[in-house]
Amino acid sequence: MKQQSLYAKEDPNHTHHGHHHHYDSSHGSHSRTSSTVTNASKKSNGSHHHKLGERDESGHATTSVSGTPIFIDKKQGHSLLGSLRQQGIPEPGRSRSWPYLGYMINGFKNLFLTFYFNWTMLFTAPISSAALILVYPSSVTFLVLFEMGLKLFMETWKGAEVVRYISLKYGQGFGAINWGAPELLLSDSSAQLVQRTLPVLGLPATPISVAGCRRRTFDLSIAQTFVLLSSLIYERDARKVRDAFDLYSSSTKAAKAGSSSKNPVLEAQAEGIIESRMKELLWESEARIRQIAESWGLHFAGVSELKSLGGPFCGIFWSETVPFIIVAFKGTTPTNYEEFLVDATFQRTDARSFLFGCVHAGFFESLFATSGFGGQDVRDPYGAILAAVQSKAEQLQEKLGTSEPVQLWITGHSLGASLSSLLFARWLKCPSDLSRRLVLRDAYVIGTPAVGGSDFASTFASHANQPVTRASTLFRIINKSDIFSRLPPGYDSRTCGRFMSESDFFNYSHVGHAIQITHNWHSKPLKSFPSSYEAPTQLNIITNIRSDSSRNSNYQVVVHSKLLKQQQQQQLMNEQQAMLPNWAKFFIYKPWLQNYLPNGNPIYFIEKLYPFFITDHIPKQYFDGLQRARIYYENEESELMNRQNQIITESLKL
Repeated sequence: MKQQSLYAKEDPNHTHHGHHHHYDSSHGSHSRTSSTVTNASKKSNGSHHHKLGERDESGHATTSVSGTPIFIDKKQGHSLLGSLRQQGIPEPGRSRSWPYLGYMINGFKNLFLTFYFNWTMLFTAPISSAALILVYPSSVTFLVLFEMGLKLFMETWKGAEVVRYISLKYGQGFGAINWGAPELLLSDSSAQLVQRTLPVLGLPATPISVAGCRRRTFDLSIAQTFVLLSSLIYERDARKVRDAFDLYSSSTKAAKAGSSSKNPVLEAQAEGIIESRMKELLWESEARIRQIAESWGLHFAGVSELKSLGGPFCGIFWSETVPFIIVAFKGTTPTNYEEFLVDATFQRTDARSFLFGCVHAGFFESLFATSGFGGQDVRDPYGAILAAVQSKAEQLQEKLGTSEPVQLWITGHSLGASLSSLLFARWLKCPSDLSRRLVLRDAYVIGTPAVGGSDFASTFASHANQPVTRASTLFRIINKSDIFSRLPPGYDSRTCGRFMSESDFFNYSHVGHAIQITHNWHSKPLKSFPSSYEAPTQLNIITNIRSDSSRNSNYQVVVHSKLLKQQQQQQLMNEQQAMLPNWAKFFIYKPWLQNYLPNGNPIYFIEKLYPFFITDHIPKQYFDGLQRARIYYENEESELMNRQNQIITESLKL
């Protein structure tokens, strides 16, 4: 039986914004009997055009509200609304009247069960017991107060409109993660770096030989490129995703209210209009990501909502000319309190159904099919990701005329880095999931918290060495004093792991090989060391490409004029200014306020308030740290070459 392809080719006889063909599920497509693949996309008729005038020329996919890619499909029975009714809405948080109620219940249930089955830990592990007793109530209290304050500011005081206005006026329309340094995504230097790195991503891994010393290679160009991609994926417009969800919710309520007087013709017409608008909103939500990615020579498609609408999110980047796919996860947005629920779930859960050992419950339940959101929850984000990369790999092989496997990379920042680590762990454990079309390469995770306990870390290290010549490596990049890469608190020790119980509060360990960006006063910009359970490794740090801008200490910034449509931006800003609350307008029109702001920009003032351990977590800080390392190693390489040339010259004279 054939199934609609997740990514489909251009039909030469039909012009549209999406593409469609059939994909045989026997080729490795992941499927579940209790769910269907949503097949829908932008319609091509004249009544429904993209507002941005965009056209998908290369099989781009956008993300459906049900957590799967959506494409054009005129077959009956495969509508977006129909799929939503079958699979449910990925909104575990806001579907409840009190979003933190579930978090609070689970937290105290975990606390009760821990002491019920292991009450002796009050005496055998008093510090851990005290931490359990203090942390859960404190976390619940803090998160409730945080939610109340955030809702009061963002909704009652219309803070969301203020944030939007500041973003448009001072931050090139970017979100809070990127608005302080829009040049990171808009500079010609960044575009050139990515474009020069793309061919490297498509090369097969250098075979690892068995020798007296374990060696691996860390590529600075790939690391910087992945920081850029991890930063870019934050720029999905969550408001449009929520608008699509609200449109579906309102239509469902209206349908129930008028169920007694159904008119099949009118109902079908109404569903068609609603579905078309939903597709348009979902397409537009990723417009900024696609626009910038295309200037870098990449294409982008949203893949999965990861069970939380507008929260954690997964997408893939690829090139039409080089055989590689990059799976990228979005990190935590400062104004999205649902993502704080995922981050603040301190308890671990048994992960052996998909991974090994025990891992952070919030991360695990966001990525894999579990009963964490209820026994009837059949959503499978991992399945959606797996099906997407398999289908895209098949398409790339056909387009490039090769049977060689496509190189598969993983990256993410913050919460996205945690999810990346779990995905990498799954493919370490079960590489057969990827089929012969894909080969797992490295994961570059940026600012990742610890994701599992000592058993998870030790088994992860074991799989990383099976076989001993395995080239795939998880590089855990840490920036200076970034506090999030040091959370949750844990012993992170092979020695302590032998003695502490699985339920110990501090039973958290990191995985992979750490690359720490040092402070400016250190002689070397990078320090590398294996995680507690990893084998010692000699790391070869390479730059692979030479950047013209790296000869100077300041990174060159030349903004793409084509990406900054000043007239359109001014129009949006004027519209947004009209929506500002009165208290914000009062301050905006006060010239004396501008004199107190650095360069008249409130974003600089806001970011100056961040403590240093929060500032170090921002992607721009990671990029700058890696750029400093690039300058150091390129200069070191130049000095070495000069010395070698000098020796050769002197030997010739003799």
